[in-house]
Amino acid sequence: MRLRRRFSSFRTPSISAVFLMTSTGIALPAAVQAQDTAPATEPPADNAVELETYTVTGQGLTRASNSITQQELEYQASGVIPQTLLNSLPGVNVQLSDPFGLYEFGTSVRIRGFTSEQLALTLDGVPLEETPDTRDSTPPNRYVDTENLSEINVAQGSGDVTAPSFHALGGSIRYYTSDPLGEWRIIGSETLGSDEMNRTFARLDTPELWTGGPTMLVSGSRTSAVQWQNKHASMRNEHFETKIKQAFDTGSLTLAYLYGNRDDHDISSYGLGYEGNGDFILSHHLTGNPETDAYYYDEWTNGRTDQLTYLNGSFSLTPSLKLDFVPYYEHKDGYGYAGIAPSDAEALYGDSVADPAEGGSGTPGRTDNEPYDAETGNITRRKETMGGDRLGTTLGLTYTLGRHELQLGGWYQHYDFKQIRPLWNVDEEGNWETDGPPIIIYYDRDFSTEVEQYYLKDRFTWTPSFAVELGTKGLHVDRSADGYLNTADYNASEMREVSKKDSDYFQPQVGVVWSATDYEEVFANYAENFSALPRLALVASSFNSDLKPETSTNVDLGLRSTRGELTGSVSLYWIDYKDRVLSLTSGDPARVGEDTYENVGDIETYGAEFAAYWTHRKQFKLGGSLTLNSSEFQDNYTTADGVVEAKGEDVPDTPDVMVDLSGTYYIRQFFIGADAKYTGERSASTIGNVKVDDYTVVNLSAGFNGRKGGILEHATIQLNVYNVLDEDYYGVIVPGESTADVNEGAPRSVYLTVRADI
Repeated sequence: MRLRRRFSSFRTPSISAVFLMTSTGIALPAAVQAQDTAPATEPPADNAVELETYTVTGQGLTRASNSITQQELEYQASGVIPQTLLNSLPGVNVQLSDPFGLYEFGTSVRIRGFTSEQLALTLDGVPLEETPDTRDSTPPNRYVDTENLSEINVAQGSGDVTAPSFHALGGSIRYYTSDPLGEWRIIGSETLGSDEMNRTFARLDTPELWTGGPTMLVSGSRTSAVQWQNKHASMRNEHFETKIKQAFDTGSLTLAYLYGNRDDHDISSYGLGYEGNGDFILSHHLTGNPETDAYYYDEWTNGRTDQLTYLNGSFSLTPSLKLDFVPYYEHKDGYGYAGIAPSDAEALYGDSVADPAEGGSGTPGRTDNEPYDAETGNITRRKETMGGDRLGTTLGLTYTLGRHELQLGGWYQHYDFKQIRPLWNVDEEGNWETDGPPIIIYYDRDFSTEVEQYYLKDRFTWTPSFAVELGTKGLHVDRSADGYLNTADYNASEMREVSKKDSDYFQPQVGVVWSATDYEEVFANYAENFSALPRLALVASSFNSDLKPETSTNVDLGLRSTRGELTGSVSLYWIDYKDRVLSLTSGDPARVGEDTYENVGDIETYGAEFAAYWTHRKQFKLGGSLTLNSSEFQDNYTTADGVVEAKGEDVPDTPDVMVDLSGTYYIRQFFIGADAKYTGERSASTIGNVKVDDYTVVNLSAGFNGRKGGILEHATIQLNVYNVLDEDYYGVIVPGESTADVNEGAPRSVYLTVRADI
């Protein structure tokens, strides 16, 4: 069945779409192998091999791994979020609801079928808190301007044991930001384009502040636009970053402060497989009817403010012993508003006071809430506020003994997070009636998470052409929640405390790499992984204390080749994913929070990834990747509604085929390039009854780079056209058992960037 809709002329960039190709090099990330096993405090620099204008950094790795280096990052379209840069890598599926990721709930990243909350994500060695709940998640775009990235390392199969994460069932993504340049330098850019896009970026670097003293950078940006679906709905994102780095004879210390402030409006989504109309459509104009005006776009807004401070230290204690550490502190605040129709508010209030003696589940005669104020005849408003503090540190020792490189380290983190979501009456003038009690409280809950992790690893170089890695990691996660955990608790006037401890102290990894010839090497890797239960499982409408943590077994086998102008890789993989925890969520926006979590059996994934790239005399570059993947449920499972026939069905939002092609041609200081990403058909539900069609997005870029001298020596001018063929497609999928909510991808859009580097 066809599931496409046609709206205005704008669609999302493909995963590879974000790569802006310039005269200094097209982005060919899959051709560049990354060292993801280095200490997390800094991007690796050893084992580097120059290949024309590209750096191959992953020779000798025992797992499938790719890198996007600073050379490829430097000339990306100004303002694209870091996740977008991953989209041309084999095995990676990135979906956005707008080209610059300004709507966070409309962004998703999957690698070999695993979502971002099942991967190990770090920023300069600091673990990022990725969760299924975007409200407390910390994706990298909260803190990072793409211009300040120095490298991104991606391990598609399994993250190294050194990666700090308590939910990494699949690979890892390590983002690194650039250090101060150590000289006076000013970089500025301005981007204008479709949908009133306006982005300003500026960065200042300094030399040593005094002789022998630290160097510093200060950077900031502001991005604003309107939704392509709704020209009235604004989106805004602001960043600030500063770093101070002090070098010593035996190492360095870097103190960093990162700040992000963003707000957006929710976007409309469309329901697939619903018996009735499952669409969530926000109106652009008020009608005077509170039942429909509750879905006026300006009633549905979100905002986040995040601050991260960390100290990155790396020291050689002796010629053979190195110490790396990253203590960090994060503070986050956020809000979310939503309009609720009077009929929904009345039903919610009725539930809260329904007499159990008459079959209800509420609290009759309660005085902590009040009914809908029918005299105003207005909508009601849901207001959520949230915030938290996250404190932790990573610590690692690396000891070289003969042909052995031994690594020992660990990670500790404590995280407190609070959410409260009341529903308020609104007076005739549209003001919140917060002087009195609310209509209901959906939840009022505090979370606490404590994580302890250790790792031990030995890399043994048996011969110059053959190396073996043996490692293990252990995890203990202690989570608790207290308060009104969900709406049912509030209705029953029952404040509860729930806790869960998950641990696995032995997660082994074994890998080998063999240089078969001067040009080719073979690698293989076996890894066992473990994930603690999701935070929201503790506050489900029916908490299952017998939920098992998820586990996975990852096997990688591959070949890399580097022959002059041509590089390539082949990876084969198999993943046994056990005790998957599935969130079964209410799709009614008025009743958000009525979720259950269940173990739904196993998933088996296997596939192959191919990548090849050709560089001819630094003038013509051509590359591409092919991903073949199969991810299927191995079991049916049972819910309160009966048996769900999931066995043999594809995992939602996991295409069987993805193809990426890119190429560019340079004429002195001018360049022109194109790239295309094909994403195959995807299942949209657990039982596979609804599908989303395949699609191809093509992007063009052209520009002028003045770095070679001339009147525009310090200037770069670039033009990007995303989705040049105006492909009509669905991007982000939020799957259910037999239904799904989907967001449209963005149509054709055009952006012009002018950049000065002095």
